[in-house]
Amino acid sequence: MAESQPVNDVIELFNKGNAAGMLNNFAEAFDYYRKAADLGYAPAQCNLAYCYEKGHGVPYNFAKMLDYYQKSVKQGYAPAMCNLGWCYESGNGVEMDLDKAVAYYTKAAELGYAPAQSNLGFCYENGNGVTKDIGQAFRWYRQAAAQGNVFAQYNLGVCYEFGKGTTSDLAKAIELYRKSAEHGYAPAQNCLGMCYENGNGVPKNPLVAHEWYNYAASQGHLTAKKNLDNLKKK
Repeated sequence: MAESQPVNDVIELFNKGNAAGMLNNFAEAFDYYRKAADLGYAPAQCNLAYCYEKGHGVPYNFAKMLDYYQKSVKQGYAPAMCNLGWCYESGNGVEMDLDKAVAYYTKAAELGYAPAQSNLGFCYENGNGVTKDIGQAFRWYRQAAAQGNVFAQYNLGVCYEFGKGTTSDLAKAIELYRKSAEHGYAPAQNCLGMCYENGNGVPKNPLVAHEWYNYAASQGHLTAKKNLDNLKKK
């Protein structure tokens, strides 16, 4: 970060950008992020890259997206590593490269960043850019879930329900599904509904199953919609 600029001033610019973004004032947010980013503030560089990636407050520009993510990454900022990893995994703005995706996820995961830990777990579970290793998937899901990551909580719940990378434990699966579901994650809501419908790890309760299916279905989860329709026919 530029030595001549007081740290508090740069952070204030960044915070103003966040405040504007929360109000969907993307052009204003972009302007604040740009000022803080050009003063070398890594979180602002990451957020500015995201603006270029999503076209928030500025036209899409993948070259600038990549430039600012890389600037942020060079300063060791884990969220930028994770975002850049996702770009390489999905081919968003860059040529798809699963090896690079895993490398960026790993760096961020080892710094303790939960979204990267969750994404890395998914890569290991599915063999994306790495040799498939359900034990490693379980390890990274568990670390991310412990930090409250809803995607990892769901995936870890699946591991416990079906004994993937660990011993089957329906009580833990239910606990994890519930944590994820209560934060609005539709796949977890659907799985929790299935557990209540079939009595897996919980007493069978069609009314509670209906409630969780309905939550998931209202978010467009297709399997939950089918499960809800089938439950109504019983």
